[in-house]
Amino acid sequence: MNHWEHKHKTPLKDRVPIRTKLGYGAGGMADFLFMTVPGNMALPVFAKQFGMDTGLLGVATAIPKIIAAFTDSVMGSVSDNTRSRWGRRRPFILVGAVLGAVLLPFLWFPPVKYGNWGMFAYISVLTSIYTMIYSLYFVPYQALGYELTKDYDERTRVQAWKGYVSTVGFFMAPWFFWFCTRDCFPSLVVGTRWLSVLAGAVIVLGAILTVVFCREQGEAQKQEKIGLGQALRMTFRNRPFLLLQGAVLFMTMGICCGGTVGFYLLLDYVCQGDEKFFGLLTGVSGTVSTAMTFVGMALGVWLSTHLGKRNTSLAGLVAILVSIGLLVIFLRPSYPWLTVLPVQYHPWLTMIPGLLMNLGLQSCNLMFSSMTADICDEDELVTGLRREGAYVAVAGFFNKIMSVVLLVVSGFMPYLVGYKVMALKPTAEQLVGMKWVLIGAQGLFSLVALVFLLFYPITRARSEQTRRQLDEKKKTSTCDDAR
Repeated sequence: MNHWEHKHKTPLKDRVPIRTKLGYGAGGMADFLFMTVPGNMALPVFAKQFGMDTGLLGVATAIPKIIAAFTDSVMGSVSDNTRSRWGRRRPFILVGAVLGAVLLPFLWFPPVKYGNWGMFAYISVLTSIYTMIYSLYFVPYQALGYELTKDYDERTRVQAWKGYVSTVGFFMAPWFFWFCTRDCFPSLVVGTRWLSVLAGAVIVLGAILTVVFCREQGEAQKQEKIGLGQALRMTFRNRPFLLLQGAVLFMTMGICCGGTVGFYLLLDYVCQGDEKFFGLLTGVSGTVSTAMTFVGMALGVWLSTHLGKRNTSLAGLVAILVSIGLLVIFLRPSYPWLTVLPVQYHPWLTMIPGLLMNLGLQSCNLMFSSMTADICDEDELVTGLRREGAYVAVAGFFNKIMSVVLLVVSGFMPYLVGYKVMALKPTAEQLVGMKWVLIGAQGLFSLVALVFLLFYPITRARSEQTRRQLDEKKKTSTCDDAR
């Protein structure tokens, strides 16, 4: 029987009710808004509105990532070892969401009169606290999703429902800038403060729905506790996990490394400095791409049930690489010979690469989360412990370290083409240089991610064999206890 003929029926005991999937998805929307609001608005507010140096801004937002890399690790251990009547994860999810919602609006009150260094200090301290609070929410939330079911395909469906519900947040994000520049707000900064208040309310609501509708498996509460150091050593020795994290991190670098130059390219290169049109273009393109998220999720679920998770991830990365290649044409032609192609340039055509990239990205993200749950099964077979929190924590550690590199690289990328005075509009030559720097960096990082994934060893057959061995092991243990 080949992959396309594979027929797998999820056992009734491993099926996750729709209300649980919706509840977990609501937490995903909160997770998305938690970091997307400050991530999307930091550059427009601090660099464009206040004239802060982008390199200094990149360092200021990188410092909290270093701190959070360690708080993630601590939170993973604390979550795995917590024993309470409400479970190992849910109390932290609720507390983290409430604290984050309260602090979010206060990120946008920098001491502008003290210049670059005053804003640097303010951003560094406030975002450090905010990012630590995010660890309190994110690590237990992600770990909870890994333990909702034991079935290979149902794990993918759980993560897909998270994506479906989170899409509400995806629809909102492209319109953040547009919303904050409405005439009802005296400035972009004031609009961003109100945006943060509204986002905070949604974050708390999403966390409440997750806590109410998602129940943890009680058997993990009975296992022995394990120290932080030992948990980290065990996790870092897991080869499939390290390969998967390599793919995740370099894919993220490939997609996100051009954040700063991408902003200037869209605003000053594609939109010719027209902020109103920039807000409209990013809003419409983001909305269309988000609508395609449903297609990407559904396609990813279908492909994974026929090809397996690894091959579906590879297909997603190929789609991302193709979309990067299309930027040569659709991110405003830079050389005369491109005009001979049967495509006449128009600003709205910049949406085409983004649509394809989003399809590939959704498939990859969906598979990567589901694959981590499979890795936790293999870990349990070796260690006898369910350590979802440890894996989320180490993944978070890698992600934060890569985020530091990403923020610094992104902040200083304009320097590669000689653009250092942020208060001035980039020249035409600088903008063309930014375009080729963006395409080259994104393509290189995405190719490295593809190589990591080619060596990932866990197939459907291997995962299902691991699950059978675990079930047999538990049956034997139960019989021994009965005797």
